Amino acid sequence: MIQNYKLLFPFVIWNIFFVLVCLPTAGKMVDFFGTPISVAIFYFPFIYIISDVMTEVYGYAVARRTLWYTIFAQILAAIVFTIVVNVSPAESFTANDAFTTVLGAAPQITIFSTIAIFCGDVTNNYILAKMKLWTKGTLTSLRLVVSTIAGEGVNTAIFFTFGLWGFLPLDVLIQSIILGTLLKTAVEIVLLPATLRVIKYVKKVENIDHFDTDTNFNPFKF
Repeated sequence: MIQNYKLLFPFVIWNIFFVLVCLPTAGKMVDFFGTPISVAIFYFPFIYIISDVMTEVYGYAVARRTLWYTIFAQILAAIVFTIVVNVSPAESFTANDAFTTVLGAAPQITIFSTIAIFCGDVTNNYILAKMKLWTKGTLTSLRLVVSTIAGEGVNTAIFFTFGLWGFLPLDVLIQSIILGTLLKTAVEIVLLPATLRVIKYVKKVENIDHFDTDTNFNPFKF
């Protein structure tokens, strides 16, 4: 049972943390060798690393439930941000315009990032779980990299296309999507040795190595 897992709860908390951090910061664009990318690209991959660990150890269903918890938290945070932005500031508070500019964009970012996270995470977890069955639990590194490329690609394409459409020329937008996918994947590849060690440790502590043999892969099932 999920409540008997020793390490699952911290993974859920960290997953929600990184998503909530991305919410007010993902809209900031920085130049990477002349191509604009979201600053969140450098820490967003941790969401997928955590998702990889949960899918590999606990299975697709547990990772899916965590995804829904994360989406609910993201939506609630956006609602709070909206309320805060619309509350009349004190006369002595002179930074309200800057405050509104940052947090005011959160609801729009939430809409597209929620869709992007959902589609990308489901893609990542599905491929990872299926490949684990096909390879009989071997080739872990390959499975992590392939699922990451697919998941990050879907996530980046959706978020950049809908979230930044009209703000960037089409050719620059395409470059940003490709570069963003490559950078996020690169971060995960650099951290792959650590991810493999974490997976091995968690499997040992939890005494579980789940195979999604009879799993219902419907992403909307909670």
